[in-house]
Amino acid sequence: MQMLRRLFHGLWMLGSLIGAGFRGVITIMAFTEGGRTQQFYLSRRTIVLSCIVLLGLTAGSTVTLLNLVQGQYYFTRMQYLERENRAMTSLLQGQAEQLSKLKLDMAKLKEFEESLRQVAGLSVASELQTSESAPASGRGPSRGRQP
Repeated sequence: MQMLRRLFHGLWMLGSLIGAGFRGVITIMAFTEGGRTQQFYLSRRTIVLSCIVLLGLTAGSTVTLLNLVQGQYYFTRMQYLERENRAMTSLLQGQAEQLSKLKLDMAKLKEFEESLRQVAGLSVASELQTSESAPASGRGPSRGRQP
């Protein structure tokens, strides 16, 4: 409680000093440990300049703190995205390997199909012609209405 009272009194004195600075010259009396008093005189210009510098420093500190927080957020976000990117890259590499295996299997199946056609005596061109004329559903071309 005593500390709050001192803080409030200090802020009150600072406010009165700043208010007095706008009226003219301020006299500050300081007491030394030896019991002597010293007087300081501050002009209005000095007080106004000090307030402007203090406001500038406060604004600069606030902007710096906000940039620091924003930078930390973006840094954390970038780390997360890099981890996600590595996971997706490994997934894509696995799928690329699977695709290459499937391509090899397709090549083997084509070779097997060609050898079967040769054994059966079918030509590749005749099979292509029949597959082009038949629709994908497996039915022949329709001739009018069917019951």
